[in-house]
Amino acid sequence: MLLNEYAEHHLDTTFPVFTDEELVIEVLALMEEQALDCAPVLHEGKVMAVVTLLDLLPEQDSIKMLKDLKLDHDESIGLHEHLFDIVARIDSFPCAVIPVSKEDGHYVGVIKKRTLLEKITDVFHLDEDGVTLELDVPTYNLKLSEVIATLEKNDATVLSCGIYPAAPEGAGMVVSFRLQTHDLFRLVTNLEKYGYLIRYTSPFFREKEDEMREKALEVMRFMEM
Repeated sequence: MLLNEYAEHHLDTTFPVFTDEELVIEVLALMEEQALDCAPVLHEGKVMAVVTLLDLLPEQDSIKMLKDLKLDHDESIGLHEHLFDIVARIDSFPCAVIPVSKEDGHYVGVIKKRTLLEKITDVFHLDEDGVTLELDVPTYNLKLSEVIATLEKNDATVLSCGIYPAAPEGAGMVVSFRLQTHDLFRLVTNLEKYGYLIRYTSPFFREKEDEMREKALEVMRFMEM
């Protein structure tokens, strides 16, 4: 499955949705009955807004329709929009679910934010099977391929990586890797010998391995002496 097919494959077509001509009191009753904190609102089959309980409660005794409320206009994501493009603007959707539309703008269902974030975790290997390593590097003359080659030379497998500025006012960059390695301590030690500046690493060992690792460190310190 391609990532631009992810929304379609995880579409929820059963999630409650309302038209803008429905009465506030009726919508509120249904949302409370189904324990919903928000739901899409359609106008002529297209997403007009996402209504929340906070929008409805002040008008619970009125005879207004949804279209009479001052709801913020909300967009939807495309049925075949790429996962990365969706996540890049995920904060613009106030609800725990995101409306999904076809190319012509007509609503087809919703997808849960949690489902999207779980896939991002899978894509970038952010689970317990990987470790994190961040390096401070200069912006000029940065060759990511050389850094990756150094990691692989030290028996590390690069699962994913990203780059971001070291600081707003700084000239450097941070390269963040998600790796698989049998010995993170050895990898970090070797990288430091090569002159790399380590900004962050995952914990070197699990709590149950503390004693074994301490003994190994003592041996290495003794050998250096």
